[in-house]
This record gives sequence, C-alpha cells and structure tokens, in this order.
Amino acid sequence: MNILIYFVLSMAVLFLSYRISLSRALVFSALASLFILIHRRGLSPYETWVYLLFINTLPIAAERFKKDFDRHKGGMRARFEEVKGSYEGLMQKDRREIGSNLEKEKRLQQVLSLYEISKDMSSSLAFEGIFSIFSSTLKKSFRFRSSRLVLLKGSRDIEAVYQIELGQRIGKVVLDGLDRELVNIAVETKKTISISPQEHPEFSRRLSVIKTFETLVSIPLFVEERIAGVLYIENIHGTHFENFIILAAQFAIQFQKVILYKKVQEMSITDSLTEISTRRYFLERFLEEIRRSMRHKSNLAFLMLDLDHFKEKNDRFGHLVGDVILKEVAVILKSDLREIDIIGRYGGEEFSIVLAGTGREGAFQVAERIRQSTEGAVFKAYDEAVSTTVSIGVSVFPDDGVDREALIETADKALYKAKETGRNRVC
Repeated sequence: MNILIYFVLSMAVLFLSYRISLSRALVFSALASLFILIHRRGLSPYETWVYLLFINTLPIAAERFKKDFDRHKGGMRARFEEVKGSYEGLMQKDRREIGSNLEKEKRLQQVLSLYEISKDMSSSLAFEGIFSIFSSTLKKSFRFRSSRLVLLKGSRDIEAVYQIELGQRIGKVVLDGLDRELVNIAVETKKTISISPQEHPEFSRRLSVIKTFETLVSIPLFVEERIAGVLYIENIHGTHFENFIILAAQFAIQFQKVILYKKVQEMSITDSLTEISTRRYFLERFLEEIRRSMRHKSNLAFLMLDLDHFKEKNDRFGHLVGDVILKEVAVILKSDLREIDIIGRYGGEEFSIVLAGTGREGAFQVAERIRQSTEGAVFKAYDEAVSTTVSIGVSVFPDDGVDREALIETADKALYKAKETGRNRVC
C-alpha cells in the first residue's frame, strides 16, 4: 500500500512539474519528501534516501525536459515556417509561371493571327486590297492616335497620303508638313526608328515644331532598294509596339510584292521610253475596240504616224537626243487626244492611234491637229534645240476594212503616200 502511495506522489510531482514553475514544483517535492519521511514504514534508510533523491530530482529533470522540448518545438516551428514560406514562394512562382505562360500563349496567338492576316494580304495583288486588310487590323487590334501611309513616286516626291484613324473613315488626305519631314528623315536614316524625347531627340525636336506627340514610329517601305513609301504611327501603346512591328513588316513585304507586280504589269503594257502602250498591248486593245464598234455599229479610226527624217536626226545629234524627241512627241499625242483614245508605239519612230467612235472627217481633224502641234514644237534636248514633223496615214472602220489587219494595211499605205508626196502631211 505504501508503495502505491509513493508512486502516486511521484506521478503528482512529475505532473505538477510540467504544469507549474520549477520553484513551486520543488516546494511540492519537498512537502512530498516530508510526507515520506513521516510515513516511511516498510522502507529501509537506503531506500528512503534513494526515493527522496528521486522525487526531488523529478522537478529538475522535468524542467530540463520541458526546456529541451520547447527548444525542439521552437526549432520544429521555425522549420515548419521555413518550409511553409518555401511552399508559398513556390506557389507564387508557380502562379507567376502560369500567368507568364498564359501571357506567352496569348501573345503567341496574337502573333499567329498577325501571320494569318499576312496570308489574307498575300491573296491580293492590288494595293487597295492589302491596305484595306492592314488598316482594318490596325484599327481593330491596336491602340494609337493616328497612322499614315505616304506613297512616293520618286526619291522624295510624294504621290499620295492615306490616313488611318480610330473612329474615322480610311482614305486619302492632304499632304502636310509632318509627312514631308518624315519622308526626309526616312531618306536620311533608311531604317525603322522610334522617335520620342528619349529616343532620337534631334528628330523629335524637328517634328515637334510641326505637331506634338508622345511617340512616333516611322517605317520606310523599300522596293528594289528604293524608298517607295513611309508608314508611321503616332502614340501607339507600349504593349502593342512589338505586334505593330510584326504587322508592319508583313505589310511591307506585301507592299513590295504589289508594287513589283504593278511594275511588271506596266512593263508588259507600257513602253519604258515614251510611257505609252507597247505594240503588243496596243494591238490587243485595237482588236477589242473593233469588236466593240461592231457590236454598237459605230465608226472607228486608225492613225499610223511616222517621224520625218528621224534617222538623220539620230545620226546627227545622237540617240539620246532622238529619245527626247520620241518622248516629247508622245507627250504631244497624249495632250491632243481624249482619255478613251488608245496610243501605242508601233515601231522605232512609228506611233499608232485608235480613235473610238470617230469617222473619217473627225479622224482627219485630229490627225491635222497632231501634225500642227508637232510642227510647231521645239524640243530642248541637252544642248540642242530640235524640231521635227510627222506624216500620218488614216483608215476608218468599216469603210477601209472590217478587221485589224486590213485597217493597219490601209493606214500604212496612206502613210507611205504622205511620205512620197512630201512628208509633214495627213493622207
């Protein structure tokens, strides 16, 4: 029975050592020791001292264990907080990575859509087609103030200006000072530049005198190493800059293709020296006009024109002067004729003309006007002032023939007659 009491006392001391302070636990163990000394029946003096020593060391051992446990628990908590922090950091990094991937996916889709737009543009061989697609995309997908496309017909000569503005109709606008200055800058730099007070301040100062802007991106459009246009955009939002450069690059490629295609087409139908129809194209149009005259039962006149003594002028003054004469005669023909009339360079110094809806009397009047205009002109070629005359043969549909070959043969015979009877005349 005493052993059970001693055990209960020991457990009570141990329990209280965890629940109360060390000093109070020592007081309680001292009281328990006193109780044992008073009721130590059945214990030898050795057992009594051993038990007293045991019960009085319990508070100290418990306190030591409690400190070690608290220190261990603190270490575990710190480790837990560290792991928790690392976990939260990884979660944040993962969320950022997911957000970044989503943003990259979004940008990738945007870039892919821009290349799809390029496919749409590539399906058109006309400037109006590619510019319409480019303009619609720009207005739908980008934030900016205004954008313009300046087309050049020479090194710095401006042919036309198109404006793209949010909420406004796309179309031609009047040339202004900013257009001219940006063309000058494009010719100077020959590269894409972003103009702002921070970037290219020298250009920013030049342009801010004309118009205020925050940023301006200018892109020269090249065709065969020549600047054929300048595309610029004002105050485009920074997040759209890279995508705009991609879209503009696609437009520049398609623009070059369209201009080269147009040039090839013009080369195939236009004589490079006189800028009137080539013989092949003229004969095609001549045939079309004959068919049209047949359908409408109307007249048509054909004129064959030859420069008098052209070979002698070429030999005397040189081919360069001869070329100037041919070009100037072509200018006279265009100025004396209607837009519906067809002019072609038939051979070296021979020109041919189709006058739609014109009978014999009208044809002779037109031919005589051309003869007089040419006779009265003086062509300044380099250091020479040269004049020339022309002989003209005329045939009329259907009186002189109902097909192209017959009309050409009749006019050619009339031209030969004009040459034989003194030149500088109409037959």
